[in-house]
Amino acid sequence: MNDFCTLRTMLRRNLEFNPGKTALIEGERSYTFAEFADRCQRMANALLGFGLKKGERVAILSKNSIENAESYFSIPIAGLVLVMLNFRLAPREMLDILTDAEPAVLMVNQEYLEHYEEIKDRLPFVRKLIFIGDRNLRPEGWLHYEELIEKAPTDCPATPLYEEDLAALLYTSGTTGAPKGCMATHRNFYHVGRSLTLELKMDENDVGIIASPLFHATGEVTLMNHVYSGTTSVIMPGWDVELFLGLVEKYRVTTGMLATPMVLFLAAYQTPEKFDFSSLKKIYFAGAPVTPVVFEKAIKTYGNVFIHLFGTSETVGQATILTTRDVARALEAGKSEILASCGRSFADMECQVVDENDNPVPPEVVGEIRVRGLGNVKGYWRKEKETAQVFRQGWYYPLDLCRVDEEGYIYIVDRKKDMIITGGENVYPAEVENVLYRHPAVSQAAVIALPDEKWGEAVTAVIEVRPGFEIDSEEIRAFCKKEIASYKVPRRIIQVEQMPRSASGKILKYRLRQQLSAS
Repeated sequence: MNDFCTLRTMLRRNLEFNPGKTALIEGERSYTFAEFADRCQRMANALLGFGLKKGERVAILSKNSIENAESYFSIPIAGLVLVMLNFRLAPREMLDILTDAEPAVLMVNQEYLEHYEEIKDRLPFVRKLIFIGDRNLRPEGWLHYEELIEKAPTDCPATPLYEEDLAALLYTSGTTGAPKGCMATHRNFYHVGRSLTLELKMDENDVGIIASPLFHATGEVTLMNHVYSGTTSVIMPGWDVELFLGLVEKYRVTTGMLATPMVLFLAAYQTPEKFDFSSLKKIYFAGAPVTPVVFEKAIKTYGNVFIHLFGTSETVGQATILTTRDVARALEAGKSEILASCGRSFADMECQVVDENDNPVPPEVVGEIRVRGLGNVKGYWRKEKETAQVFRQGWYYPLDLCRVDEEGYIYIVDRKKDMIITGGENVYPAEVENVLYRHPAVSQAAVIALPDEKWGEAVTAVIEVRPGFEIDSEEIRAFCKKEIASYKVPRRIIQVEQMPRSASGKILKYRLRQQLSAS
């Protein structure tokens, strides 16, 4: 087995080439690549000092921070497996992921202690608790993140490490709402960093920004790109247009990745001229298709600096790329329809659009996209059946319907599954419907996506009310917020007398979308 394409290799590269260069900036804190490697190796040794065995999981709950970025390296280089929790989830949803992953260690930032308190009695597998934050606020019985680093040896951990070893479980959701952990390897992460460095032609003049959440594929991709290429990462704790543009101006940021809604916010921002963003050169984005009108507006305001990617957690990031060169060439020829494309196959990835027999379809014929390459994960953690459904003969099937034009550019047409992408986050209707059905006034519920200028897609609940009951939209939303994350709560709630149904009684969601989109 190869022990070269690992996260340890990425740290060593920067110790050789960029030891004194700034690696991470978060507010007033910053570390060089030498300090970053030292801190990661110390934390790795501290974790191994607990007696953890190779392959055990370590989870972290925090907003974007230096600690989050370090965890992508410190945990895997110890031979352990990172579980980065989505801080936007409700405690009950976090419990589902923790129960599936069974981490031996849980790291929690001080602002999320209440989340832990709500579920702590149901975490028998957690043996050690690590507190991130003000040392004076550390709860009794908890270890402190910085104290562990201060006391641990700085040597590279002795655990044998290979490229096929698991590095992280990247949690997504299944069509039933059950969490699925994508088994990402060291080679997957190494590939992400290397391929983006090649595709974007990164060099010593680049300065990067991490604007997307690090629990999300867009955040993970950005970090791997920056560390592989030796690029400084300016870490944003959360998204804000003015903070983003202010940091771009302050640090002369050239590159970074956004979720699609962030591009929408930038395009809609009224006074961008207040900031000097002339340093921007290559801002890549993914998470949902962007309408050509919005894409064109963003280009007119900020320049031809936006690079559209398509990918999933199962591909550990990008599978296709629409480059600024592609965009420039098409727009010069008057072909603005290119702005609806997600491009062509990414470096070390191959994408095909195929029919039901896995034969490539002709240009402009709709088929299903499939992806293979160095980014594809091993499958889903402890879910063999679900893995077999979408990972077949070396290909991953995202269940997206696409077409390809004469030049090989791919266009996403629709999704075979009903997943909604709102604000860059995946929402599965079945999960929301299950909550709605718990409400005593709800007889039937169907959750669909409707177009939304701000969020890309709006979670919309269509409800049939039980006889003798009345419902209030705000009360329904408050009911949902007790069970699911805020971004999953329906933004629109529509009452109907009767749902459109098939002969077998199944609710026809495509009819609902047609009716409501036209209204």
